[in-house]
Amino acid sequence: MEQDKSHVCSLEVAESAFKPQLTDGDPQQLLIACESFGTIGVYVRVIEKMLNLSHIQTVLWLLILCLLVLGVSTRKVTSSPVTSYVLKGWVPNACTLVVCAPHNRGPGKQNGDKGLQGPARAPRIHSSQKYAGSTRKRFRRDANQAELESLRKEIRDIQMQLNAYKAAVNKTLKVLLMPSGVMVGDKIFKTDGSTGDYETAKILCSQMGATVASPRNAAENKAVQQIVQWQNKNAVLGINDIEIEGRFMHTNGEIMRYSNWASGEPNNLENEDCVEMHPDGKWHDRRCGFEWVVICEY
Repeated sequence: MEQDKSHVCSLEVAESAFKPQLTDGDPQQLLIACESFGTIGVYVRVIEKMLNLSHIQTVLWLLILCLLVLGVSTRKVTSSPVTSYVLKGWVPNACTLVVCAPHNRGPGKQNGDKGLQGPARAPRIHSSQKYAGSTRKRFRRDANQAELESLRKEIRDIQMQLNAYKAAVNKTLKVLLMPSGVMVGDKIFKTDGSTGDYETAKILCSQMGATVASPRNAAENKAVQQIVQWQNKNAVLGINDIEIEGRFMHTNGEIMRYSNWASGEPNNLENEDCVEMHPDGKWHDRRCGFEWVVICEY
């Protein structure tokens, strides 16, 4: 700072700036006055003397000059060429985004710059991840298949057990029913040894929640035949043609479709409207007032 003052406050400058105010012209006093004003003050005093301006006018001119100098220097610093890029596709009347980049650089990758980034892509699924996902699906499918097969096996086992229980029950029923009853399919034919005519047979079986035995196929006819043989008596069947002669029907009104008539039967001798079974399993028509062993159908 002392060097700057000595350089500025030369004797010639000091005499030009301060001599009129110092009448004695002592050089030492001129230099002391110069140094006390400083560099800026000396320049102000010189300009005042050169342009014959007042002190205030000189300060104003210096301020204007400083502003001009600063403007030029700023323009030089910021006047380096730039490249701008406008992103397209923005909504009309909206603010446009301008991206500034150094000169001769585009949006692409140059000198390590990444440039403009596009929309983010979905992350790629590695082949190992795909394999792991397919493996998990296959494992779940195999587990479900194994569980399904286990359930099927349990169902088969239960069915086998039910069939075994059913066979045991059927065997027990056959033992219990002999010699007064026989089971065929879901039907049971049974007698308690009671006897009576057709109307009595209907009443007795109705009281037991059953109907008079009416075979509808060969197996049922054979079951009733066994009871007749055990009882060694003919049995009345739940079949008649009371309403229409020659048209035999079951007691529930169903038309008879199966029959096992003996040779020459039915012959309708003496107005025979009911049917009896002999120990050979054959059918004969008889008058409904006869007395037979009563066999009921459950």
